[in-house]
Amino acid sequence: MKVSGPGPISSQPPQRAARTGGGFSVASGPGPASAATPTAGASGIASVAALLALQEEDGPEARRRKALKRGSGLLDRLDAVKAALLDGDDGASALQALARIVAEERHGDPDPGLQDVLDHIETRAAVELAKARTRSAA
Repeated sequence: MKVSGPGPISSQPPQRAARTGGGFSVASGPGPASAATPTAGASGIASVAALLALQEEDGPEARRRKALKRGSGLLDRLDAVKAALLDGDDGASALQALARIVAEERHGDPDPGLQDVLDHIETRAAVELAKARTRSAA
């Protein structure tokens, strides 16, 4: 069915182009060999790798952000231990989470004030872990 504007609808079968010859054909005779050309995909991969390497490099802001996140995580775990002890629980899961964070490698931060605060937080966490060990040993 063919619609050709706002006029009447005509019901004509579609017309096909006339075939000339046998359909698929291959050019006869040897043609000039084309040289293999390198693809552009390899250079794209190299540039992505370079971008990822730049993102992994820790600048002072990234190190500071990681240090703040670590300190905040330690304080959150210390609060969880305190809440568990106040509820009369032994706080084993909170202490395990605290021990995991303390065991993580600490990256240096250029800000000495932030280093000092993190040292105090880690000391407090170590004290809580030592107190928990003495409670479990007794």
